[in-house]
Amino acid sequence: MDSLTHALAAAILAYVLGFPQYIPFIVIGAVIIDCRRALWLFSKNSPDAYLFVHGGIAHSIAGVCIMSASACAGIGLAALAGFIDPAAITPAACAALFAGGFLHIAMDLPASPGIPLFAPISDKKYALFVLPGPSMLLLAASLFFLIWMALGVVTLAEGMVVYAAIFFAFLLVRSVAFAASRPALKGAYRVLPQPDPRRWVAFYDDGDEWTVVEFLLGKGFGDPACYPKYTWTDPAHVAPYVSLPEVRGLLYNSYIVTARKEGDSLILADPVRESGRLFYPPYYKRVVIPVTQPPVTIR
Repeated sequence: MDSLTHALAAAILAYVLGFPQYIPFIVIGAVIIDCRRALWLFSKNSPDAYLFVHGGIAHSIAGVCIMSASACAGIGLAALAGFIDPAAITPAACAALFAGGFLHIAMDLPASPGIPLFAPISDKKYALFVLPGPSMLLLAASLFFLIWMALGVVTLAEGMVVYAAIFFAFLLVRSVAFAASRPALKGAYRVLPQPDPRRWVAFYDDGDEWTVVEFLLGKGFGDPACYPKYTWTDPAHVAPYVSLPEVRGLLYNSYIVTARKEGDSLILADPVRESGRLFYPPYYKRVVIPVTQPPVTIR
């Protein structure tokens, strides 16, 4: 979900639970997890840091703890400098900041492509695959909510009721579509929800190749696209390169990976993202490995 939706959901939760004084802290905790620009600047030129992207290590249990503790420390320093009333920095306020961070990853768990809950111990992604990535509908609802409040069209209480109704209606529709589509998609290696709740992209492991096909609830499957797993190479030839950071970054960000030998180069790629059929994540789509040298090209 987008950062604005995370912030509003956190603020509404604090308000409903009777802790309006902690809204700034829970909102900070909810949005700091999405500091994607800083993470990308850190990782884009360092293959070893492939987890330092949006949806990466910051969206893990350890990441939430570290970033929340850092935010608490930063707020404490601001209080010492006189920018914030020191009386506001209480254990409960810091707990609210941590709660915002954990609320963020709890809200991201239903969405694709998943988050690495146990990074840096493991880079395995976890997701329920009920929701797509950031939803334009929820983002629009969040923007309208803020505009209504700023213009005084609705009170805070009225606006929260409308926003909560839209939010839970969105979740209900997606959950019903998820349940209705499951029987037809049984056996898929992976199923990704699309912005249209009726549409899904299903991945099937057919042994020597990947099959990718779109499913439309009520109409069935479209024309499949097939991608050979190995072309002019084999698993034994690819295996020595799997532990390289460039390849691990590709595997972490990809839905499927194919391998192809061209001359003295081994090309590993996610054909679904390369073709534009799926856009996110936009990085680590391909790795080109000179077979006698370490990887040198990523895009």
